[in-house]
Amino acid sequence: MLKTLSETPVTFAEAKSMLEAKEIMLHENDKELGHEQRITLEYLRTIAVLDINVAKETSKELIEAVPILKDHQVMMLVNLLPDCADDVELIFAKERIKLDIDQTKKIVDIIVKVKPKKVVKAVVKEEKIKSVETKTEEPSEDKSEKVAAKKTKKESKEKGL
Repeated sequence: MLKTLSETPVTFAEAKSMLEAKEIMLHENDKELGHEQRITLEYLRTIAVLDINVAKETSKELIEAVPILKDHQVMMLVNLLPDCADDVELIFAKERIKLDIDQTKKIVDIIVKVKPKKVVKAVVKEEKIKSVETKTEEPSEDKSEKVAAKKTKKESKEKGL
């Protein structure tokens, strides 16, 4: 059994880079990654949005901007890329530290800078929320009319049989 010597949290980009390097090294020796490693690499190839250098730079920026963050919290932020204050608050809901509004804003500003445009959904989220708030419910008469129509159809079928 293997013994764990140390643990260090890493971003998705760093983990992907490590597994790809191991895959190349094993491929040169006509070997393959283990099943779990192969599945993990496939997952990381689809989920990792940032380049490894951008991820490292973002981690440094977050630590400088909000020094109370721990390594695992920074990695969560870089991996999940929350683009609004609500998302940041959700990530820190079960953490012992509580961020104030200024710290949350700093985190969001840093993440929005590096997050690819195709992934940014904050505007879409706000538009959906506004449309749900302004949307009125269907009148209940329509529903009751449908139920009454179904009942009459059923009754006419029973009489016909």
